[in-house]
Amino acid sequence: MRGRQVSFPADLKKVATIDDGFVEGVMTHLGVMDKVAAIGSWSMKRDYNYDFETASGEKYSHRGWNTMKFLHPWLNDLPCFNSPQGDIINFETLAEAAPDLVILRIGDCTVGEDDGEKTTRTVSTIEELGLPLAVIYAPGYYRKAELASLKEEMGVIGDIFGQKEKALALADYLADTEKLIRRRTASIKDEDKTKVLYLGLNPDLRKQGSAGAVFGINTPESYIIGNVANAENAFSGQGYGVPLSTEQIYALDPDVIVLPTFNGYHPPRELYEAAYFENLAELEPVKNKRVYAMPWSPMNCARRVEYPIDMLIIAKAAYPERFSDINVYDFALKFYQDVYGVDEATARGLRSAQILDWMKDYGF
Repeated sequence: MRGRQVSFPADLKKVATIDDGFVEGVMTHLGVMDKVAAIGSWSMKRDYNYDFETASGEKYSHRGWNTMKFLHPWLNDLPCFNSPQGDIINFETLAEAAPDLVILRIGDCTVGEDDGEKTTRTVSTIEELGLPLAVIYAPGYYRKAELASLKEEMGVIGDIFGQKEKALALADYLADTEKLIRRRTASIKDEDKTKVLYLGLNPDLRKQGSAGAVFGINTPESYIIGNVANAENAFSGQGYGVPLSTEQIYALDPDVIVLPTFNGYHPPRELYEAAYFENLAELEPVKNKRVYAMPWSPMNCARRVEYPIDMLIIAKAAYPERFSDINVYDFALKFYQDVYGVDEATARGLRSAQILDWMKDYGF
């Protein structure tokens, strides 16, 4: 996707990936995950556990895994050529893995969106090691609120493994959910649009005095809210993870709040019941119990293969009456089976790994 030709062995045996699960998701669909020999993200090795306490003293916890870790636990045994914080690549470890090809996704948490010195240094260092390098760009790289480049990414990955048509068919399958949502919400008039706030409850920002972080109109998150679900992003500014005070969040006056993975998993109960969020208790979506959790997606700086589930959660949260016939809990189960070719028991495990079991109790 950087306009370069790359030569590598026709019979790839060892591939190194630098991303946070998207490349592996497509490779799983293509049936070539056995070729992954080294990874550049600790998110596919970690067990994530989060403990919460309500204002009344009740304690509860949630546990989640990267979907690729759940499907391929052997990834834990592979060398990871990145720091546990996910921001420093160990090129020596990468060289020792001696892959036939490196696939780098720029725009994931591992490398980020910036096409500046860090990205340039990463690309040049890998090439100086004599390793063939294929580069793909996640949607956020383009600094546009759209997801069109996902299909091109899948096409490149398919091309690498001689399965471009199958990869593009996957892209079309994922896009079908977007088309369905658009059809159902197209007739909604501007004055009737639901105001959706995509609110990251980053605990580090809270310690610094902010109530949460929001996502501006130039982000893929806002694209899903405004262009796909035909709702209104309650935050009309720009930027990714913009910290706001309690007063600023009240001023946005949202109808619905969705909670993404943002420096940890954040269930609706945290916003409803945690003592440190009591100052947000008068928000309409809190009082009306219209707060929803997005799928647990560690290090999800860009959309991954599971993004249709994200879209459907946002759409149904905004317009429950228009999606009353779709049970997202069941949709996710079929989705995993279709995309990853797994049986129902494994699909149920994936659903739990993304911490989506709350949907059963909510009838969502």
